[in-house]
Amino acid sequence: MAASQNSLQGSLFEGDSAPLTTKDEKAQSSKTSKENLTNQQLEKDALLRPRLKKKAKNENNTETGILGSNNFEEPKWSHHSLPEKEDLTPALRHYVELKASDPERVLLYRLGDFFECFFEDAITLSQLLEITLTSKEGGKKIGKVPMAGIPHHASDRYCTELIKKGLSISICDQLESAPSKGNKLIKRGITRLITPGTILEEGMLRANQNNWLACILIDSNYKKDINNWSMAQVDVSTGELVVQEGKEINNLKQELIKLEPAEIISEKNTILNDSWYAKSMHITEFNQTSFTELESKKTIQNHYHINDIQGLGIHSNPLSVRTVGGLIAYLNQTHPNLNQNESNKTRTHISIDYPRIKSNQAGLKIDNQTRRNLEISSTQRGGQFQGSLLWAIDKTLTGMGGRCIRRWLDEPLTDVESIKYRQKIIGLFVINSSLRRDLRKTLKTMGDLERLSGRAGAQQAGARDLIGIAEGINRLPSLAKNLSDPIFAKKYFKSIINIDQTLIDISSSINNQIIDNPPLSLTEGGLIYDGVDPILDGLRNQLDDHNLWLNSQELKEREISKINNLRLQYHRSFGYFLSVSKAKSIDVPDHWIRRQTLTNEERFVTPELKEREGKIFQIRSRIAQLEYEIFCKLRILVGNKAQKIRQAAKSIACLDALTGLAELAATNNYIQPKIVDHKDSKNSRKLSITNGRHPVVEQLLADKVFVPNNINLGSKTDLIILSGPNASGKSCYLRQVGLIQIMAQIGSWIPAEAGTISIADQLFTRVGAVDDLAAGQSTFMVEMIETAYILNRATDKSLVLLDEIGRGTSTFDGLSIAWSVSEFLAKNIKSRSIFATHYHELNQICEYIENVENYQVLVKHDNDSLLFLHKVAKGGAEKSYGIEAARLAGIPKSVIQNARKILNGLEQ
Repeated sequence: MAASQNSLQGSLFEGDSAPLTTKDEKAQSSKTSKENLTNQQLEKDALLRPRLKKKAKNENNTETGILGSNNFEEPKWSHHSLPEKEDLTPALRHYVELKASDPERVLLYRLGDFFECFFEDAITLSQLLEITLTSKEGGKKIGKVPMAGIPHHASDRYCTELIKKGLSISICDQLESAPSKGNKLIKRGITRLITPGTILEEGMLRANQNNWLACILIDSNYKKDINNWSMAQVDVSTGELVVQEGKEINNLKQELIKLEPAEIISEKNTILNDSWYAKSMHITEFNQTSFTELESKKTIQNHYHINDIQGLGIHSNPLSVRTVGGLIAYLNQTHPNLNQNESNKTRTHISIDYPRIKSNQAGLKIDNQTRRNLEISSTQRGGQFQGSLLWAIDKTLTGMGGRCIRRWLDEPLTDVESIKYRQKIIGLFVINSSLRRDLRKTLKTMGDLERLSGRAGAQQAGARDLIGIAEGINRLPSLAKNLSDPIFAKKYFKSIINIDQTLIDISSSINNQIIDNPPLSLTEGGLIYDGVDPILDGLRNQLDDHNLWLNSQELKEREISKINNLRLQYHRSFGYFLSVSKAKSIDVPDHWIRRQTLTNEERFVTPELKEREGKIFQIRSRIAQLEYEIFCKLRILVGNKAQKIRQAAKSIACLDALTGLAELAATNNYIQPKIVDHKDSKNSRKLSITNGRHPVVEQLLADKVFVPNNINLGSKTDLIILSGPNASGKSCYLRQVGLIQIMAQIGSWIPAEAGTISIADQLFTRVGAVDDLAAGQSTFMVEMIETAYILNRATDKSLVLLDEIGRGTSTFDGLSIAWSVSEFLAKNIKSRSIFATHYHELNQICEYIENVENYQVLVKHDNDSLLFLHKVAKGGAEKSYGIEAARLAGIPKSVIQNARKILNGLEQ
C-alpha cells in the first residue's frame, strides 16, 4: 500500500516556485484566498497581474489498476433481467433500463475513472478480457451483483479487443461534471455506440487500410441471380462515401469480398435472401422503416442541409436513395449529435463527403480469385502482408498515402490520360531526387489529417489530435513551395497549392491556445496556455497565491514543530498533509490531527490546511471546467472545417503515393512504360515487355539474381502455350505478367528494361485450385467453375493467365478440355492469353491456328541432374521432367527408380 501511494506524492516545493519574502505578500495571500471571486473580479486580477505565456508542465499520472478482488464463480445475479428494478440502487436501476433497451450490446457505464459493467456483461468482460470479476452492492434486497470495469483512459485498448471478438458496445458517459440541484446522481446517457464499422478511435483502426461500413439492399422483387442491388460504403474515420449499383448476386459477392467490410447493415428482407453473404461476415439488421424511400430522402436532406437530393446524383435510383438513407440513419444512432442547442436537424456528428457514384464500367476489373492468385494485398499462404504486391510497392510515409495506394491497386485505371498524368509526376520525382527527398522529409512528419479531421468533426478529438491537425496544416506551405512545376496545377493538388486561409487561422488558434504537449485527459486541466482567457488567468493567479501560502505554511509548521525534515505534500486520494518520520511523530504540536499511518511515515493535517485545501480544490475544479469549455469551443471550430481539412488530406495522400512510387522506381531500376490508347488500331492490344521482372520475388531474393524474361502479346500472337517442368518458374512468369499490367494501369513505373502496354479491361487468372469442401466441390469442379467464369466474361481486350487446366481428371479428358479451352481463347475470344501446361500435345495447336505460339521454360538436364534456368524462350518443351522434380523434392530413391521403369513401359 505504502509503495503505491509514494508513487503519487512528492514535495510541492521542489520545483521553481519562489518562497514568500515579505509579510505583505503573506497578508495579501491570506486576504485573496478568503475571497470567493466573481468572473469580473478575476478578470480585473488578471489585468493587474498579467500571466506570461509558458509551457505547462504535465504531471505524470500513474494508471490505476482494475478494481476488485472478490471472484464470483457462480454469480447469483447473472443476468440484468433477474432482479426487480425497484429493489436496485438508483445507479444500477438506470444501468438495467439502458441495458434492457439494447440488450445485444455490451454496456460500458461511466462511474468515476472507470467504465463499469454489471450482471452478464461483467461476466463476459472478465472472461474475454481476463480481468477481475468483482462485485457491487445492488440494494438491501439484492446484495452483491457481478461487476467488472476498465479504466476510462484505457478504454480504447479494451474496446479494440471486444470489437475483434465480434461484439458491439454501448458507451454510457457522464453528461455533467457534478449533480444538478436536487439530484444526487450525475446525469448519464448513451453518448455513442461502437460497432466494427463505426470506429473512430486511432488505436482501434489500421493506419493504412480503410475501415468500411457497408449498407446492402436487394430489390424485393428479386429473381435468382438477376437481382438489382445497391451498396453504399462509408469509412466514418475519413468520411468517404461510395455508392454502387449492380445486377446479379455473384457480382455483389465479388464486391463484398474485395471490399472486406468491417460491418454490413441491411434490413430484414434483404438478410433473409442469404445467397449474397458468407456466414463469416458481420451482418447487422437495422430498423426497416429507416430504409423506406420517403424516410431516406428526409434523412439525406437533413444530414447535408439540402432541400433536394437531385444534386447528389443518386435520385434516379430509389434503391440507392434507400441505401444511403439507411446508412446515414444508422450513423445517427451510433454517433448521435449530443448538442441539443444546435438549430439544424443533423442527428450525427459524423462528417461525410457527398456520395461518389462508382460505375461498374470504370477501372480494370479484377475478380477476387485473380486477386488471391496474384497476391495483390496478401499472400495465398497465411494471408500475410509481406510477400504481396502492396508490400513490395508501398513506400508511402503516412496513413493517408497508404490507404491511397491500396485504393489504386483495388481499382486500377483504364483512362489513358489519367495514367500518363501519374507517370509524368513520378518521372519528375525520379529525375529530381532533391525535390523528392524534400517532399518525403515533410510528409514523414505529417499526421493522419484525414482521420484527425474525422474525429474533430465527430467532436471526439483530443487535445493531441488538434495539435496534430495544426502541425499538418502548418506543413502545407512547405509542400506548396515544392509544387511550383506547372504539372501540379491540376485539381489533384489544388488544396495544397491554394491553401485555404481559414485553415491557417484554425492552425494559429490551436497553436496559441493549446499547450505543446497536452495531457490525454481533457477534464483535469493543463490544456490551455496562460494569456488565452482572462478569467482563467485570474483563477490561476488565485491558485498561485494559495501555493505561496502552502509554501509559507510548511516553513511555519517546521519552525513550530522543530522538525527539520517535515514536508508538506499532496496525494490525489488524501489531499494535502504534513509528513514526518515515525521517530519524530511523538513530538508533533497539539493542533496537528493524525491523518494516516504508514510503515515509516506519519501523516497529519491542521484545521487551517484543511480549510485551504477546500478552496484550492474549488479553484482547480473551476480551472479544469473552464479549460475544457475553451477546448470544446476550439474543437467545434476545427470540426466545422473538417471537410476542408479532408480535401487537403486527400491531396497529401496522392502526393505521398506518387512520391512513394517514384522512390520505388528510382531505387529498384524501374522504367516508364509506353501506354497505348485503344484509338491506336495498330498497337491497341499490344503487351510487350523487355526483360521484365517479378516486382515481389526480386525483392525477396536476398542472395540470388532474378532472371528477367520477355513477353510479346497482342500483335501477331494472342495465345502463348507455355510448357516446362514443375518448379521451373511458369507460375512466377504468369503472375509477373499480371502484376506488371496492374502496376502500369495504376500509373506506376514497372520492373523492366522497356515496355509497351495497352489497356486491359479485365484481368483473369486461374493458378492452382483446392477443394471447396464447404460447398461440396472437388478440386476439379472448382477448376472448371473458375475456367467457366473466365470464358464467359473475357473479351479481346482482356488479359487471361491460365495454369494447368484439366489436370484434375483422367489424362485424355483433361487433355481434351485443355485443348478445347485453348482453341476457344485463340479463335473465339482472341484475348491476350498465356496457358501454362504439361500437356505437350498442345504444342500442335500453333500448326493450324496462326495467333498461337509455343514457349518453354528452359532447363539443363545432364546425367539425371536437373538445373532450372528460369528463362522463357520460344519453342515447346518435349518433357515434363516430373520424375526428376520428384527426386529433387526428396522422394525415396526406390520410388524414383520404379517410376522410371513404369514411365518407360507407358511410353513404349
